[in-house]
Amino acid sequence: MEIQGRIKQIFPSQVIGQNGFEKRDLVIVTEEQYPQTIIIQFTQQRCDLLDSLQVGQVVKVYINIRGREWRSPYGEIKYFNTIEGWKIEVIQTTNVANQQPVQQTPQQPVAQAAPAPPPQRAPQQVQQPQLFDNHGREPNPAIFDNQEGDNLPF
Repeated sequence: MEIQGRIKQIFPSQVIGQNGFEKRDLVIVTEEQYPQTIIIQFTQQRCDLLDSLQVGQVVKVYINIRGREWRSPYGEIKYFNTIEGWKIEVIQTTNVANQQPVQQTPQQPVAQAAPAPPPQRAPQQVQQPQLFDNHGREPNPAIFDNQEGDNLPF
């Protein structure tokens, strides 16, 4: 199996236990619609494969997925997975984030037309809204003329 992504972090080697077991972790971020942050473990002599790598490089890592069962002293069973790297190829050697943008100039000058003016519109008259009651009838204008006899508190 293989997985491709941009290196996010390279951890130093660790020696675990009395027998000198060595491991080293690499974190990559996949470049897809939903990027995934994946930790990949390299062991023993394969730890040296990470020495020449740098954060930001795009790499292809050849992996094996290892699974194991563990039984606690209380009889509880748990399962663990490890993604183990065994080969790595550099796809892109430079960090794209640090590159300067490249500006290209056209071979022949391109004549640019002036933008078209916006279409002219005829002045529109604003129409006043017309009031209607709940039955679709125009209200009686005499109602609005009687300001003092409406018995309203304001």
